[in-house]
Amino acid sequence: MLKNGKTILFIFSLLWMQISSADLFRWVDENGEVHYGDHVPAKDTEKGREILNDGGRVIDKVDRARTPEEIAIYEEEQRIAKIKREREEKQQAHDRALLATFTSVVDLENARDERIALLDQTITIASSRLVKQQAERAKLDEKRREFIEKEALVPGWIESNDKQLMVQIEVIEEYILDRELDKAKIRKKFEKDIARFLELTNHDLSAR
Repeated sequence: MLKNGKTILFIFSLLWMQISSADLFRWVDENGEVHYGDHVPAKDTEKGREILNDGGRVIDKVDRARTPEEIAIYEEEQRIAKIKREREEKQQAHDRALLATFTSVVDLENARDERIALLDQTITIASSRLVKQQAERAKLDEKRREFIEKEALVPGWIESNDKQLMVQIEVIEEYILDRELDKAKIRKKFEKDIARFLELTNHDLSAR
């Protein structure tokens, strides 16, 4: 009898261990009613649930399934966060390069002036060529007028050369305009870099 009693107690202990080791869930159904159990009905699995220990304390939580709208919002937030993170990383890399390359605002101004001076040289060369091309075209205009005054047929080579000169002049003018735009971009870039350099160095000084 005692043996049977020990057997029953042993079996009861095993059952209790299985029950106590099983997860206990708490969830709210579609009507707002709270339920407890060791499994959640399929119809309520998307509503989220809490996992409880033997003492009824919450030890974990399973969030409810997101709606398509919530998923879209979450993905957009993640996209924006990624863009922001990439911008911050790019700014940090730029800051490191800025501080490693320049030691003062004067260094930055000198670097700016050197780049602009190089562009000015190319503009001067292009402008000189432009003047020559315009002079050549003026000569063609003069020859054209001579033929017209004599009421003679204007030779085809005059028109052909004039068209070529026009194309060359347009290309040179566009090149000069692009270099002027490059100068404006350089000034704007260095203006930002100088402001950022001052911000970084002032921050460093105040942190010491």
